[in-house]
Amino acid sequence: MLSKEIVVEKIKSYKPCLNCNNPIPKNVPINKLKIENRKKVCGCGKTHIDDVMLDVFDIMKDEGEFEDSNKVSLKDVGAPLMEIGYPLKYLPVLRKNELIVMTDVSKKCAKEIVKIDEVKGVLSKNQRPSGNSSEINKLLYGNDFRCDVFPIKSINDCVIVCKNQSKIHIEFPRLYNPKILKVERLNLKNKVVIDGFCGVGTLGMIALKKGAKKVIFYDINKYAIGDLIYNLKLNFGEEVFNHVEIVNSDFLDLDVKAYNGDICLVDLFPYMDPTEYLKKAKEIADKVVVI
Repeated sequence: MLSKEIVVEKIKSYKPCLNCNNPIPKNVPINKLKIENRKKVCGCGKTHIDDVMLDVFDIMKDEGEFEDSNKVSLKDVGAPLMEIGYPLKYLPVLRKNELIVMTDVSKKCAKEIVKIDEVKGVLSKNQRPSGNSSEINKLLYGNDFRCDVFPIKSINDCVIVCKNQSKIHIEFPRLYNPKILKVERLNLKNKVVIDGFCGVGTLGMIALKKGAKKVIFYDINKYAIGDLIYNLKLNFGEEVFNHVEIVNSDFLDLDVKAYNGDICLVDLFPYMDPTEYLKKAKEIADKVVVI
């Protein structure tokens, strides 16, 4: 299992040294950039994330993924997802197997991209409906396991949220996160909190950090529940299971008599009609908080 110490060490390793390459403009066509003398690997043994994406571009070009590669800029190549997501003030440098590339390419091309030392996996950009679907972003090749670190400013702490990224919607850590801030502002001391659409557990774990007596986690996605259990162990240890309950179910199917709480957190996807879900939430908790 991943440890907090490994996560911290990896985040520290993302900081460039004084000799690492500078960032590359993202909107300028790559063939117009002056990068002929740009050395990929720095003396510190790490590679700037932009140089990794240049390698991705070269493979996509060779595999015929672009209609006109002369017009392609770095932002067109794909979205780089760090193995450990954290709101950095600089672009990171990478070691081996620390990047997942989100781009739409053939499986053959994805297999070639994963041969780049710093890349561990390739995801499709096109998202599928969430709910209980088996994949949100299709894993084209490689390993999709990564995690995000979300700071909790009010208590000078954080939660580490691991996931198999192809099966869980992507969230980008940032210094200002309105969802987390909304939970931080709640008085949760000794409360029973229902995390009605918990996913991999971010909001419910913050509730535990903020002093909740018990958190009941609900989600219909069985893959999210598996990652949730991993995350609870990582952030709190085995003793946390004395203070949580985990239910793999459709929220609307929950037995009102069996589950009751002080506060229910409702974090719906934008395309979902909230009417029935809010009605259900009001039946199982004294207070409903829409995230």
